[in-house]
Amino acid sequence: MKRVLFIGTTNYDFQKSFPSHLEEKFLGLSRGIKPYVLARGRPFRKKIWQTEFYLLRSRMFYWPFAFLIGFYLCLFKKIDLIVAQSPLIEGFWGVLLKKIFKKELIIEVLGDWVAEAFLSKKRKFEKLQRKIVPILADFNLKRADKIRTVSKYFTQKLKEIIPQKQYFSFPAFPNLKFFSEEKEINFNNFILFVGRLTQIKGIKYLIHAFSKIKDEFPEFQLVIIGEGPERNNLELQTSGLGLKERIEFKGRLFPKEVREAMKDCYCLVLPSLSEGLGMVIIEAQALSKPVIGSNVQGIPNLIRDGENGFLFPPGNSEELAKRLTILLKDKNLAIRMGRKGKEFIKENFSNEKYIKNYIEMINS
Repeated sequence: MKRVLFIGTTNYDFQKSFPSHLEEKFLGLSRGIKPYVLARGRPFRKKIWQTEFYLLRSRMFYWPFAFLIGFYLCLFKKIDLIVAQSPLIEGFWGVLLKKIFKKELIIEVLGDWVAEAFLSKKRKFEKLQRKIVPILADFNLKRADKIRTVSKYFTQKLKEIIPQKQYFSFPAFPNLKFFSEEKEINFNNFILFVGRLTQIKGIKYLIHAFSKIKDEFPEFQLVIIGEGPERNNLELQTSGLGLKERIEFKGRLFPKEVREAMKDCYCLVLPSLSEGLGMVIIEAQALSKPVIGSNVQGIPNLIRDGENGFLFPPGNSEELAKRLTILLKDKNLAIRMGRKGKEFIKENFSNEKYIKNYIEMINS
């Protein structure tokens, strides 16, 4: 059984509650591999779910210490394979550890590794970073033994740049049971967004689209779940459009609260400017909800336009407003699209498939 080191920046806080699907994920993986996880969080070391976690709290010094711990684990835990969960700094440390210890390296591409770095937040020395990031990613990806993406879009894009690699494409571990087992589904009069409040999510275009249809649908509200650096700007936009009574910012919610809102919403909208796949779409479809998403990168892998939802050009509020109008006028259409979405999820996604695909990738 291979010993696999995962290097990433996911925050695992075992001193608080954690999503139940993580247990299923790591116990499933541990049936075929021995997982070691190097990430952010607390406590420093935790053995749980047949997995050893090594967690660091510091943001500023995370990467230097992460490399040292990775070095220690490769040396003393006899790691066989390294999984870098981004082609950037994670990928660079993965490449160094591979060279030092002659280990196999998989680099994961979970989204647009260049655009997302700059759309998510403002960065110091951005002009310089914009030059360095693609060079760093290219350097690391060319030295990986295998590359895993979450959608066909990124596989095709990478094959044009780095053709002679072994590619694997499958989505992140979906928390499907948590959503699909819900029986009480309602279509109440509110549109839902769930996600981090950053520029890359395109929420301002959703708010603008909602402002265009608000008079035609006076009974509808827009509910926004999530936190992030754009919240203040989005609230100012809402006030400026006179929509404070029609748009509700709920902040960060617990998973059960998110599910409650999702099962009662009329539809879910994901207006992202860049999106590796869009797990929130999968969750909404598992709850038989119609979805509207921007026609960008991995989202079209989930939304069959006109069948289980609608696609619209990213950043185009006019077109988004048109799709919302069609859907909000016809509840029967919304219900049919929701059913088609659930059928699509049943046919294409499962936790078992993820675990099978992951273990096959590692052992191939």
